[in-house]
Amino acid sequence: MENLTVAPPSTYPVRRRLPGTAERRGTRSGLSVAGALWFGLVFVGAGVAMVLLGLRVIPSDPGSVHAPWWVIQVCGVCFAGGGIAVWSMASTQWREDRRRHDAARRYGGSQALLDHGWDVRGFTPPRWKRAAQLIMMASFLSLFFSVMNWIAWFAHAPVLFQVVAPVFDLILLVVWWKAAVETARAIRFGNSRVVFEHFPYALNASVQLGWVPPRGITRAEKGSFTLRCVEEYYEERGSGSDRNRWLVHDELSAETQAFDAPQTFAPGRAVELRFTPANDALTTRLAADRPVFWELEVKLARAGLDFEERYLIPIYGS
Repeated sequence: MENLTVAPPSTYPVRRRLPGTAERRGTRSGLSVAGALWFGLVFVGAGVAMVLLGLRVIPSDPGSVHAPWWVIQVCGVCFAGGGIAVWSMASTQWREDRRRHDAARRYGGSQALLDHGWDVRGFTPPRWKRAAQLIMMASFLSLFFSVMNWIAWFAHAPVLFQVVAPVFDLILLVVWWKAAVETARAIRFGNSRVVFEHFPYALNASVQLGWVPPRGITRAEKGSFTLRCVEEYYEERGSGSDRNRWLVHDELSAETQAFDAPQTFAPGRAVELRFTPANDALTTRLAADRPVFWELEVKLARAGLDFEERYLIPIYGS
């Protein structure tokens, strides 16, 4: 391993909301697997029916339809997409339930291995996952906002729709831009990894990690390595029929090591990092209804495309 010249670590023990889109880490959907399957079926069924209606496979009185057929088809795809997303969450929870059952039989009382399917040697984030998720989100929003734009400009809607529609279009452009950036990072940098010196780590001990940079990075002008504890939960916004649930991440504590002078990285050679979590911090519980997890965030400023990635770290009880 090699050492970087970094500033003394700084800690941030105050809860704060992490900006940006939260990546779901927990495995609980808030519904039972059977409940999620039935809930998703309602949306998929309604969506398929709307698509078939829009394709005129299901007969209807044209005089009772007050929107173009393509609008009905798009609404159906959006409904079905929402149901498929719920099914995906149910599938993740079902696989984790089976994995925990198998882990209880194989590993007995190992808290870490019962909680999550860790690779005890280290953590490699999926190279294309974030880019694929953003592309799917941008595609879904493109369909949904196409209907909103039709309502705003062609359906004689109130002026409020004409004011709101451009705002949503700007949001859509930002999402597509983020998807393009994440895709470019996946292509440019390749895989990176964190190597665990111990498994699992404890709160009352030093956390020593080896960060293996991707082969696409040999130099950075400045950067930071942050080990943080994060709580994940859903926050309800709105009221009545307009109520929505948003996934949010709150940072409970963090320790950062940063460098402001240019640093070079040897391909395949791990960078040694050492942190000391607070003794009173929360331990990892990814299988809980309100998950808590530790992650290492790496940010590197480079000429051209910057690098940013997060790695799950197994920090459990003493």
